[in-house]
Amino acid sequence: MLKLRTIIVAFALLSILEGCKVDASQNAGQKDDFDRAAMLIFWADEIIIPAYQDYHLKTKVLQYSLADYRANPSLSTEESLRLAFANGYKSWQWVSAFAIGPAESMSLLNFSNIFPCDTSELLTAITNPNLNLSLPSTFDIQGWPALDYLLYGSNPDSAFNQLQSDPERLQYLQILCDRLESLARSVLEGWTATYRSSFVSSTGSGADAATNKLINDFVFNYEKELRAAKIGIPAGVFSGSPLPSRLEAYFSDTLSKSLYREALASQRAFFEGRSFSSDQIGPSLQDYLDYLQISHNGEMLSSKIINQFKQVETLAAALPTSFKQAINSNPGPFLQSYDALQQNVIWLKVDMMQALNVRVDYVDADGD
Repeated sequence: MLKLRTIIVAFALLSILEGCKVDASQNAGQKDDFDRAAMLIFWADEIIIPAYQDYHLKTKVLQYSLADYRANPSLSTEESLRLAFANGYKSWQWVSAFAIGPAESMSLLNFSNIFPCDTSELLTAITNPNLNLSLPSTFDIQGWPALDYLLYGSNPDSAFNQLQSDPERLQYLQILCDRLESLARSVLEGWTATYRSSFVSSTGSGADAATNKLINDFVFNYEKELRAAKIGIPAGVFSGSPLPSRLEAYFSDTLSKSLYREALASQRAFFEGRSFSSDQIGPSLQDYLDYLQISHNGEMLSSKIINQFKQVETLAAALPTSFKQAINSNPGPFLQSYDALQQNVIWLKVDMMQALNVRVDYVDADGD
């Protein structure tokens, strides 16, 4: 049954892709003099830097909450620490797509949110006083997924008892929180000190230009981090059967849905050009496509993309509160969400990028 579904989907996608090529060719000769400079300034000053400021603040709150818990272990400080963790993890969803400049050079994504956490390796690492968390081999024993395990574990009711009875485990939690804050601070400082200037001045259309690189980061994040990692892989799209242990925030359980919806909101906000910290609307990918009058089957491409975002958001809201409990027993709604997400992969990665003359700069190797 799965094989038949895969074949049907494959033929459908081939048909859609052929349609995309026809529409894109209709706009191939149009002159592109869209004001990329204004868009880059808005992206930097109203979306990216404010999002990183918020993210860094949330990692500081996490540190403060941990300090309070260590000084006074109680139900109240436990709840505050878990709340700070959840808020920080949600804030991460608003910066994860901006893997450019300082975030790229520091491998922020890899050090912050590679899931699932390798719990057996993590337990070994806790006892290693010489552990070097800057090594790529430690990607999956740190960051938000590692905190998810330490704060909830296989039994959320006893996770804090384990922290209190094991000083090495508690100290490792401290190290991970401090590292998240340090990475967030370094990326933010990189943007405000020097990178913002080079970013907004990179107004060209070459492969290394800021617009092209960030569009690639945005689409990569949507395709790989949102569609595949959050939904497709745990729902069994690529394996043939559900893999709930591959969920983001697997141990804290109900947080998986919140993170997914935050990520959707951040993606749509960026596409539409909505300021992170105000009601301001600025130059955006939506504006860029409309300026070039890019259409698909008689409808503006930007409208199709936004309407598809809305459909995905509606499906997301209807998903069960606990992904972990539902994904095995009833994967259908997750597969439906994946298919809806996939439609925008085509419109963003094929139609939009081709229309904006942006070449895909990442390797597509997950078999989708």
